[in-house]
Amino acid sequence: MPRPDAARAPRRSRPGLVATGLLVGAALLGGGAVAAAAFRDAAPRPSSSPRTASSPWPSTDLDAYAAQLLAAADAARTAAGLPAWQAAPCAQGPAGERAAALVGADLEHAPLGPVLAACAPLGTAAENLSRAAAPPADVVDAWLGSAGHRANIEDPALTQAAAACVPDAGQVLCSLVLVGP
Repeated sequence: MPRPDAARAPRRSRPGLVATGLLVGAALLGGGAVAAAAFRDAAPRPSSSPRTASSPWPSTDLDAYAAQLLAAADAARTAAGLPAWQAAPCAQGPAGERAAALVGADLEHAPLGPVLAACAPLGTAAENLSRAAAPPADVVDAWLGSAGHRANIEDPALTQAAAACVPDAGQVLCSLVLVGP
């Protein structure tokens, strides 16, 4: 299985600061149904479309994939001695929109202003992106191998999280959106 490639710095936004951009484009193989899942206190919803026999991911929906991605990233965060993220319902819609906008395109971060507007009065936002056909834990391992992605996961100022995943050319494209005060 090919190793994910780090292409850019993860996107972070704080009012008054210059936002930087980096992302991991984990290009392996996979695909599935559109999904979005809040991290904590939300049960996964059924997938909006069935998976096909050619889909390598064993889950029947990507809501579970998004939830597992959040759980794996949160486990890495708590292993670093930080508190677990809370759910970020305000960031759920923007995470889905951000992922959907990247289907068929290069993984590039959009401005985080819409996330901050949706999550006001929270004033800090960051994003990790992935495109892979790998288990969620492997995506998180790739993020942990990137200094910028690791910094987002381990930033104590980012206290809430949401994720959304969509199918993209036989792979799973996900946006992990993190927000905090």
